[in-house]
Formats: sequence, structure tokens, C-alpha cells
Amino acid sequence: MKRRSESYFGLHFDFHASPAGAGEAGVGATLKEEELREICELLHPDFLQIDCKGHPGWASYPTSCGNAMPKFALDPLALWRKVTKEEDVALYMHYSGVIDRKFVSEHPEEAVLNADGTRDAEATRTLGHYVDKLLIPQLSELAGKYGVNGAWVDGDCWGSKADFDPETIAAFEKETGISLGGKLPANPGDAYYGEYREFCRELFRRYVRHFVDALHEKYPDFQVASNWSYTDHMPEKVSSNVDFISGDLNPWDSFNSARYAGRAIASQGHTWDLMSWNFRSVLAGMPGSVVKHPDQIIQEAAAVIALGGGFQNYITQYPDGSPRMEQIRRMKPLEEFMRAREPYCFRGKLLHQVCLLLSTEDREHESASLYTRNGCEKIMGLTSLLCDAGHSLEIAEEHTLEGHYDEYPVIVVPELYYGLKPETVKDLLMYAENGGSLLLVGANTAKLFASAGAPFKAGEKHSGGMEVFTMNGEDFGTVYDAAGLAFEKGEIIAEKAANARSEKAPLAAIMPYGKGKIAAAAFDLGTAYQNYAEYLHLDLVKELLGGLYMPLVTVESAEGTPEIVDLEKNGRLMIQIVNANGNHKSTNIATEKNILPCRDVALAIRLSEKPASLVLQPEGKELPFTYEKGVARVVIGKVPMHEIVEVIK
Repeated sequence: MKRRSESYFGLHFDFHASPAGAGEAGVGATLKEEELREICELLHPDFLQIDCKGHPGWASYPTSCGNAMPKFALDPLALWRKVTKEEDVALYMHYSGVIDRKFVSEHPEEAVLNADGTRDAEATRTLGHYVDKLLIPQLSELAGKYGVNGAWVDGDCWGSKADFDPETIAAFEKETGISLGGKLPANPGDAYYGEYREFCRELFRRYVRHFVDALHEKYPDFQVASNWSYTDHMPEKVSSNVDFISGDLNPWDSFNSARYAGRAIASQGHTWDLMSWNFRSVLAGMPGSVVKHPDQIIQEAAAVIALGGGFQNYITQYPDGSPRMEQIRRMKPLEEFMRAREPYCFRGKLLHQVCLLLSTEDREHESASLYTRNGCEKIMGLTSLLCDAGHSLEIAEEHTLEGHYDEYPVIVVPELYYGLKPETVKDLLMYAENGGSLLLVGANTAKLFASAGAPFKAGEKHSGGMEVFTMNGEDFGTVYDAAGLAFEKGEIIAEKAANARSEKAPLAAIMPYGKGKIAAAAFDLGTAYQNYAEYLHLDLVKELLGGLYMPLVTVESAEGTPEIVDLEKNGRLMIQIVNANGNHKSTNIATEKNILPCRDVALAIRLSEKPASLVLQPEGKELPFTYEKGVARVVIGKVPMHEIVEVIK
């Protein structure tokens, strides 16, 4: 039975059990052993994750911990464990952590106390007793009695909230030496607001360390992840002994969510996977559920596995805990797609090319919650833009960049809400001065770096909002809230003006700085591409990056939008080509079947020596290529979803 570090493909089932939905016959009434066995034998997953306690707080198996569903037709967990053990498939539990509505309703003193004096309806206090009264005992029961392999703890970092319980306030004052004087730091303008939120974050970190270590001490082989911890939601150094990092993608734009979240996790250097929902749950602003076509899920999987990660697909269970076989049986093409590519991507490592900074400092000041995805749309947009422009991209936080700046040919600083620590700005400028290439995006970002010594001046944002955005004096678009740039030496890449005939001012430029270069685009380019993509956004990024570095792999031409990932596995370059075509962000298209392939993808690969061969995988097809002056050129006829060019020396 594979450990999570060896697990590449899995399936996730849950139904957040509650008495309202189970029916008179009880949990497990229509659960059939032959169907569970069929899942294992049809799709050959490395692991299954199933429901055991969701956000409502009811356990969907006959637990002895006091929160079991009222009625069971059988012990469903015992049956799942029997079958998966016989089929050599690892079994993990979907378990709601910080969020537990039943527990806080029965123990209101264990619920987060909001600043207005009300108790939260679902979030438990991480300084409270919930973790010892229920979470650790219940996970121990799952490990000991049922022998499950681990837990995917849901509703955790993103469910945690600032707690103003007197016990928490007293602990804050004692540890920090700060006296609040009875004034709650509830709003951004309040004294010690940032310090108090950081203390609440630290309480969450301690909570995770506590339950993970307690479980490992008693059950060393039990494997745990805290859902979305140490990811884009919580872009921090891994500070606990979690066995793997995982999260479930934004179901309304899963492909772009996968590109962004996958890169943020991959930089942690830890075992990881991502989960894609097989359905969309909101249709035209109305609640509902529509199942995606398998091709959509395959494309979402491609965005994850191309980065070296594992992938799992989420299909809900029926309210009595039985699997939705009519949906599961449609996933055979996904399993075949995954297994064919496993040898060429799983646990591969990204080669350093373009690096996008996801700042822990900026996120902590921007986010209204302690940990959340909300607010990262601008960085998700910039991720999509850089990928769509054909550049192999990584995402790094301050802690992963530290000591490694000079390993990247280009570092991109996205539009900032708050800013960066002075030492981070200093390090980035020093990186450029010593020969690196820095791309600054956003009016606030440009202003911050200009004040720190970058070779330009940044004006104020245009108070009128909309202006004309132009390149080459011929291609025109629209730009909002842009700032102008002024500099002595450099190359103007784009300009802005009130209209096509009025005087223009530099909007984006590349400037020399010491031994390196600094480029700036003084408008919120990531937000723009996320909300109203223009072809000029792609043209601008291609021009800017083209003036900053020479990529290892260049897309010289293509029909469609190929995403390139430079991956190394077993000492070989595995160039991942992901088909990024499709209506990923459209609110008017819930599902789609006919995703157009990328065609005639022409690549230029910089190699110091002529390769023995270039092989298209997983087909094993040797590709004709030319090699001249250190560059191999090759054309891939069609990329339906995901192809790999293996470079054999």
C-alpha cells in the first residue's frame, strides 16, 4: 500500500453528513461492497479519501466519540477499509478540523468569540479544548480501530478566525507584554491590530503542530495534511510535521486555480497534491450542481501533474454515504491519461526560469481573514498571463527566495496591496544590481521601488481612471488607474494617453540597473488580465520578458495557447506542454466538451550539446528536429491536453 509521498492519483468522496439528509434507513443503506471493489479495480487509484466528519460535525461512521449520525444500516467505514485493504489501496479520511458546527452548538464556550460579542456558528477556538476533547481522540480512533492510513483535515487554516475570547486576549497580553486596555484590535485602524492577528495565526500553527505530533507519537504511520496550510492561502514556511500538503481547487475557475496554487505549493519542496471538483456548484449566480465533462477534469489534472504534483478528483457521495457510481465510471479516461504520464512528470522538479513573488508580508496585511484565497485574484491573473505567454513559471514566497535570488534569471514582483519589508525590497534591488532581471508590476509596486532607489520615478495613479494603452503607436487597448514612468536611460515598451491623439507618457519600460535590468509596468496588469483580458496584455509581457532574459524553452509559434513547464526528472529535461485553451473563467459556460487542441507548436530549446533525440511522451514518438548554434528546434503537431518532450542526451 503506497504512502502519500508515493501516491500520484487518488479519488475523494465526501457528503458532509447531517441527519437531515441520511434518510430513514440510515447511513450505509445503499452501500455495496461490489461497487467499492469496482472503484478500485476500474480506476486503480493509489488512495481513496472518504467522508467521516464534515463541517456539520456529524460522524458518518458509528464512532464512540459522541458525534455519530443517529442511524446506521451498517458500519460504512469498516466496509470501505475491508475493500481498500484487500485491493491494496490506501484509505484517508475527510475530516473537518477547525470548522465543527455540532461541537460549537453543544459547547458554545469553545466557539470563536467575535468582536461584537457573539459566538461563531462554526469556527472552534484553536486555544480551546476542542482539539483534545474531540479532534485527537477521533482521529486516533480512526487510526487505531479502523487502521486508516491518514486524514485530509478540511476546514482548517481557512476556517480559523481571530478570537476575542477573554482567555485568548489574556494569552496575547501575557506573551507579547502588550496591554490592550479593554480595547479590542478588531479593525485595521485599531492599535495592535496586526499584532493580534499574527498571534491568532500563531495559535493556529500551534494547534496543527499539537494534533499532528500527538497522532504521530501514537500512530507513527498515520499521515496527515491540514487542508490549504502552507499553500497560497497560507504562504508560510512549513512549521509542522504534516506528511503532505494539499487543497481543493476553486471550482469556478479550476484550471487557473491549479496553475496558481500548484506553483505556490511546489516551491515548498514537500509532498503535495491538489484536488479538482468534478462539478460546478453555482450556475448564473444560482445554487445548483452540474457535472463537468471528463475532458475538463483531464485538463485540470494536466495543470497539476505538469508541475510534478499528485492529483485527486472529488465526487460527492450520496447522503447515505454510497458512491455516485454513474459519475465514477466516467473517470476511466482520466485514470488512463494520468497513468500514461506518470513516468514523465510525477515528483519532477521545476527548473528555475521566471519566478513570481507571492508575498507573505503583503498577503497578511491585505487579507480580511487570517488565511484565505480571497484577494489573490490579481496574482492568479498574473500567473495565468505569464503561463499563457509561454514562460515556464515558478511561484516563491520570501522564505523560499531567501538565499536563492541569484538562481532565477527573472523575478516578477506583482501588484502589491500593502508592500514588502524593507529588507526584501533591498534584496530584490541588490539581485538586479548584481546582474538579475526584475519585473515590477502595478502602480503601487512601481512607487514602492522608485522610492527605494530603482532607476525611475513613478507618478500618481491617473485620477480619471480609464486611459488608452498603446504599444508601437499602432495597437491600442484600455488601461485603468495607471501611473506614468520617468527615467533617464531605458527602452519604452508601452505608453498611456488620454486618447489616441493626445500626448503619451511611458507606461512600461526596461531600464539598466547596475549589472542587471529593471522593468516596470505601472498598472495592475494581473488584475486586468483576470478581469478583462486584452491581447495587448500578452504582447506586453512577451516584450518585457523578451528584453530581460533568454528562456530555456521558447514557443516560437503555435495555434492556440500552450503552457510550458520546464521540468527535470531523473536527470532528464521533460518539457511539459499543457493545452490552456478553453473558457475557464467564463460565468456563462458551466461545462464544455470540445476543448480545441493546440496545433503546430514550434519550440526552440537552448541546449549546450545536440541531443541524441527528442521524444514525444507518452507516445514514445521520436520527433524530427534541427540543431544549430546551441538551439534545437522542433514542431509538435498537436497537443490535445498534455504532451511531454523528453530530451535525451
